[in-house]
Amino acid sequence: MATPSLPSSSVALEAKPPLARVWWLALRPKTLTASIAPTVLGWAFANAEGVWRPVPALTFLVGFVLMQIVSNLVNDYADFERGADTEARLGPARVTQKGWLSAREVATAAALAFTGSSLALLLLTQAEGWPVFAGGAFCLAGAVFYSAGPVPLGYLGLGDALVLIIFGLLGVSGSYVVLAHHVTPAVLLAGLSMGLFSAGILAVNNLRDRKTDVVAGKRTLVVRFGQRFGQWEYTLAVGGAFVLPVIAWLALPEHRGGWLFTLAALPLAVKQIRAIWREDGSALNPHLGKTAALGLVFALLLSAGLSLWPQTTP
Repeated sequence: MATPSLPSSSVALEAKPPLARVWWLALRPKTLTASIAPTVLGWAFANAEGVWRPVPALTFLVGFVLMQIVSNLVNDYADFERGADTEARLGPARVTQKGWLSAREVATAAALAFTGSSLALLLLTQAEGWPVFAGGAFCLAGAVFYSAGPVPLGYLGLGDALVLIIFGLLGVSGSYVVLAHHVTPAVLLAGLSMGLFSAGILAVNNLRDRKTDVVAGKRTLVVRFGQRFGQWEYTLAVGGAFVLPVIAWLALPEHRGGWLFTLAALPLAVKQIRAIWREDGSALNPHLGKTAALGLVFALLLSAGLSLWPQTTP
């Protein structure tokens, strides 16, 4: 990670919001459903099997959300240091680039969030074992090295796969494993669906930022393969998230009727996909939060379905 420094004089200074508001913006609250939704879905699978333990469940939630906050803060700090966030930025305000907080303050906050997430991970490891530690350590490393380090993964075009794994497969299965101590094909399939929503969020971000990312040397998949690729990536990611429950309904005996609850959110998905093909630039900003919200709706619908079809059927 680059050495923290104060914002340079080239930063476009704007009227600074109240300090509490600045820190709230730094956390990117609208995106935090990307860590909350898979956690809740893992809980739902465990609860459907009659397993519920509040202490590990809540410990996982706190640790996982703090991990995402680490990622958000490191990204704010590191993209500014590398020149990816400039006055030409089209996305929502970034507190370091705006000069509202110093790079040192943001880096310190990221370190504190990292410490809190690590403590939660150590508590879960003590109770649940080393496989939980391995998954959590991978998530924390990804949160940091997505934007920071000598070769940030996001600058290599690896961010899409990384968020699919962390906020999908590991998020749902980790939340489930700390309660049930095993994993099932149904949980993994649900995790893959949630990961596809996170990949969709990143696709929107990269579509919006493709022109400034080129200047900064950030070689995302959209930069490498173009706007149409990004639009198709979003379409296949969000669309695929709804195909997987149908596959589960056809192929898996577990919670059979519950999978189809997710299709109630399909009209919202179609609306989002159409918007991605029609809009560009700063007009894409609302669709970051809307895609994250769509993932949460999907998780809640599947959770409701699991509560109605809790038992494995022959």
